[in-house]
Amino acid sequence: MDANMLEIQEQVLLAGLTTFDVGGPARYFVQIASEADAVAAVAFACERGLDYLVLGGGSNVLISDAGFPGLVILNRIKGVTVEEAGGTVQVTAGGGEDWQDFVDLCVARGWQGVECLAGVPGTVGASPIQNIGAYGQEVSQVIARVRCLETATGKIVAFDNEECGFRYRESIFNTCKAGNYLVLSVTFTLISGGTPVITYRELEDRLSGILSPTLADVRDAVVAIRAGKGVLVRTGHESFKSAGSFFKNPIVSRNRFEHIEAILAANGGPTSWAWPLPDGDVKVSAAFLIQSAGFNRGYCAGKVGISPYHTLILVNSDGGTAQELVDFAAVVRQRVMDRFGVVLQPEARLIGFGSSPFNGCKVPFIAETAVTQKQEVV
Repeated sequence: MDANMLEIQEQVLLAGLTTFDVGGPARYFVQIASEADAVAAVAFACERGLDYLVLGGGSNVLISDAGFPGLVILNRIKGVTVEEAGGTVQVTAGGGEDWQDFVDLCVARGWQGVECLAGVPGTVGASPIQNIGAYGQEVSQVIARVRCLETATGKIVAFDNEECGFRYRESIFNTCKAGNYLVLSVTFTLISGGTPVITYRELEDRLSGILSPTLADVRDAVVAIRAGKGVLVRTGHESFKSAGSFFKNPIVSRNRFEHIEAILAANGGPTSWAWPLPDGDVKVSAAFLIQSAGFNRGYCAGKVGISPYHTLILVNSDGGTAQELVDFAAVVRQRVMDRFGVVLQPEARLIGFGSSPFNGCKVPFIAETAVTQKQEVV
């Protein structure tokens, strides 16, 4: 498809395309609905020497008030195909499909594997980039293949599960290969007629009154839990202008964990805030560290602050700006570092803030966690 056939707009405000509801204008903007559109859009950017940013649901991104100086590509590639073999089913969905709609389809068809990921905002194409996970499931457990446009060459390529390099909230698409590929579709291997696997304590408690929970029971329970935390971005549910969990749960050494434990011992010895890992390190709750550093639920800092439901969720509560949000995040990071010696890295992707977005914060910012200008985000 020729780039001249695309409907490319100029100076389109991005705030309305993000769940934070902040962000300045895109110099150029285009919505794509097919692989041919994707090829033409990237060609348009390359021919003009423009950086480009691919948006899906805008639910895991904080865009600066200055906006984006290149081309923003809104991925709306749709379509679902199915191949069944034995007890498994391979479902391929377009990168622009709404993630919740996809989960609902799988649950309705009795395909097990993504029911615990209900309520995660965003699109199918974003799911492998961040390796989304919740309530005991990670999407990497069921991804078979990711079909992409290689932006440097214009070729269509595919990666199997191992080649995606999945780790906690990471893949090659947001680390070592960030900006090199635009996700066109994702193929999932699900279990036809499978029963849900429930491993997360909060979910177990929610379903304790149901003898044999179905996939729909699990999906509905997860949605209810998310709704209760104000992070369900769906019509008819109260939600806040946020990007969900703003920070990643940090992984610390055993020695650092024991240091944190000693600090907290004076407060009565909390429970369920840390999870030992096989290699001896410990994953700790970022939400608990934030709260223990003095930021309670509902904490306000002018027009931004912390959700009244969860301390890991930063919110735009009263018409705040992107700069106010990132400045508040810097204060939170600094105080956690000062109290516990732990560096919180953002899970939300930061666009247009440069290499040092947290001004005045002495805590290091790891460059690979920031979105480069050629990157696809949720």
